[in-house]
Amino acid sequence: MTETLVTTGYGQIEGIAEEGIKLFLGVPFAKPPVGDLSFRHPLPPEPWEGVLSAARAKANPVQGHGHKEYRVTDRDCLYLNVFAPDTAEDKLPVMVWIFGGSYCTGGSGLTDVDSDELLYDMRRFARDTKTIVVTFNYRLNMEGFLNLSYIDPSFEMNNGLYDQIAALRFVRENIGAFGGDDKNITVFGQSAGAACILALMTHPDAAPLFDKAIVQSACVDSFWNIEESRKMTELFLKYIGVSRNEVGKLRTIDKEAVYLAAKRLKRKVFSGGDVRCAFSPVIDGVTIRDYPSRLASGCDKPLLMGTVKSEANLFVNDVPDILMFIAARRFRLKPEHGKGAKERYADQETEAIYKAPARAITSAYKGPVWTYEYTYQTPQIRSSGAGCFHASELPVLFAQDMGITDVNDPESEKTGDLMRSIWGEFARTGKCGWEGKRVI
Repeated sequence: MTETLVTTGYGQIEGIAEEGIKLFLGVPFAKPPVGDLSFRHPLPPEPWEGVLSAARAKANPVQGHGHKEYRVTDRDCLYLNVFAPDTAEDKLPVMVWIFGGSYCTGGSGLTDVDSDELLYDMRRFARDTKTIVVTFNYRLNMEGFLNLSYIDPSFEMNNGLYDQIAALRFVRENIGAFGGDDKNITVFGQSAGAACILALMTHPDAAPLFDKAIVQSACVDSFWNIEESRKMTELFLKYIGVSRNEVGKLRTIDKEAVYLAAKRLKRKVFSGGDVRCAFSPVIDGVTIRDYPSRLASGCDKPLLMGTVKSEANLFVNDVPDILMFIAARRFRLKPEHGKGAKERYADQETEAIYKAPARAITSAYKGPVWTYEYTYQTPQIRSSGAGCFHASELPVLFAQDMGITDVNDPESEKTGDLMRSIWGEFARTGKCGWEGKRVI
């Protein structure tokens, strides 16, 4: 029988084995960020006695929007999952996934309280790439990225980023117990998760904790300066109905109130024409010294960085044509033969938010860098006319429909196999088998 008992620096953990993978689910990498520890940087977990059962994943972080799709949420959310191929090979490469979701939604936990299904099921990915894969939660929206420190210093900034650092530290120090190579750790993430990677690449505490990076569709410039972050805080407090001298109420306020206030804040930001995420990391001079787009190019870690062909289609596909026509006039979009207002707007936003910043980073990057553009559409996406949109590569990469698209057709399987081979090769060697840019 496959051995699923491991000994970490905090105690023993008993996982489960299935489908050629050893699973260790719901492993604590920090103390629960509740009570006096809420809105503060995470602390290491307490060592435990006996054997910790890691047979089922935990809750996702409290959501800022889209909470209907993330039914299992809790403030006690700082847990990780380990997916280890059942092999006699020792010291496998390690890949740590940082999910996206506008710093406001997402997670690595359960999809439903009555199900064992995971938001990110990495069994197939780990098996095909022959790597140990780690997923983890970090605090979102109000608790992860709202700047309340100027009101009350006990409310610290950028907690979500510090959660990520804590998870990476746990991995670096303990992944050897799971059969991983603690000297070969690749961090990979998409959208907000990818932007966080750019911030962590030059952070003095985070940078020593990983060796390579894969950055997928990063919202590169979605960061607030101090003044902007305070404006967002004042708006959020107004929407949630908490005054400055009552911020302590936020530690226990109802999750539904968080969702509704965050939804209003998002609408306010977007209605003003700002394409940044309503909750974004704060350039505080400490955690983040400057915009990561300016700092990341000075890093020398091997980097694989890419974008999706029509990222912004995700944000405009459901917008009525008349509103897109108004937006085209407001933003003075140039006419293009054969392209309507919606397509022109999506092209402009894709270029401004994703492609141009990515090119600026990779063209000035100090270390070895490979770039790609994802252009593939599954048959289901093609038939819908949605185009190659932001996050549409994830179901193909992970062989999991994720509520986005079916990937069980031969064409998608073939594309997914190719992507997993590229990602796996990079994790093993820090190289890709091509020069310049690759189209997937």
